[in-house]
Amino acid sequence: MKRRPLFLFLLVFLSSFLFPLFPFSPFPPCLAATPNIIDYQRHLPPTFKKQARLATRLIIIHDTESGLQSALNTLSKGGYSNYLIDRNGDIYRTLDKRYRADHAGLSMWDRVEDISSQSIGIELVGYYNDPYTNAQYASLSWLLKVLQKQYAIPDWRVLEHYRVAYGRPNAYVRKLHRGRRKDPGIFNFDRSRAGLTSTDPRNDALYDPDVAAGRLIPDPDINVASLKRRNPQKFQQEVAALSSNTITATNTAWRIAREEYDSPTTLYKFPDGRTRRGNQIKDWANIPAGTQVIVRAQEDATALQRVVLEITDGATALDRAGRAYRRPDTFYIFPKGTVRNGTQVKDWGQIPPGTKVLVGYQPPVPLTKSALRKQTTRAATQDRRTVFLVPTNRVVSADQVKNIAKLPAGTLMFVKK
Repeated sequence: MKRRPLFLFLLVFLSSFLFPLFPFSPFPPCLAATPNIIDYQRHLPPTFKKQARLATRLIIIHDTESGLQSALNTLSKGGYSNYLIDRNGDIYRTLDKRYRADHAGLSMWDRVEDISSQSIGIELVGYYNDPYTNAQYASLSWLLKVLQKQYAIPDWRVLEHYRVAYGRPNAYVRKLHRGRRKDPGIFNFDRSRAGLTSTDPRNDALYDPDVAAGRLIPDPDINVASLKRRNPQKFQQEVAALSSNTITATNTAWRIAREEYDSPTTLYKFPDGRTRRGNQIKDWANIPAGTQVIVRAQEDATALQRVVLEITDGATALDRAGRAYRRPDTFYIFPKGTVRNGTQVKDWGQIPPGTKVLVGYQPPVPLTKSALRKQTTRAATQDRRTVFLVPTNRVVSADQVKNIAKLPAGTLMFVKK
């Protein structure tokens, strides 16, 4: 008995020399690290009634079209998803996988409807036209492997929301159709990065049994996606055109906003400067080219009521700036006074709390005495949306400053576009 520790020591010592010589190892390969999992179910309202799913045949992947905190608030109101994956890879359990989450809405797959009653819903924090992070894909791949093994779900039964959602006839599409939803992005979500690599033909993102059977007409963006294999150059041109929120001859209000095209939270900015909400427009055939479409404008307006936004613990750039978080006219003022615009930020997971966010601003300019004498500068300083960064790294808005001329040298001025 006393010799066993010595024997084990010698075995481990010799193994360090011998194992490289053999094409095998006595130890199992390392498993992928388990992501950080946060149970968020306690935020469900007390009135929410959990309902066990009778079957689990599918997994549906969505995106939030918002930042983390906004998404958590929405999902927790009524159990609208089972899981949410943040951009840093954290997995939030918003509703236990055993229970039905009302996540798929009006949906159909292979003739079967009410997909929510037969599937698990997973949300990715982000937008359908904005790349998901490596950390999100890693956590999603891990989660899918766990769920697929437990419920015996093959890769081809893990589906994007846009593939199962369908819409009823409307002003633009006169028949039952795919294309009601766009998440998590026909041109954005990468199935292979999520570990969905089966060679089964049904694992192809272009596969749709309901369109093939004539039950639905296809999503027009799927036709564009099919170009990737036949004509890559034309594919890139078509995707670039569809990425715009401006109406053209081919990029209609429905193609941009989908089911929200006639919503009161979708704002239309016409070329002549007029604005209308989706529920105020009657003549959809005559919306002029060049009209800008802003989806969920009410949410954006609410988020921008404050002049200076701030990133706090648990909040992200997405939470504060929404869709504009990566734009060149969104500026981040870090606690030490460093200024970056949305195209200059590289590590979105490392933005420190206390960072100020300005959305829709011109590049900052030094506030000098000669500048203050200019009529345009004087007008800007009277706009309450104008923001100043003083050399002490303090950020103030124009209505907080009694005498602009007394601001110290080196002050930077940010003017709203």
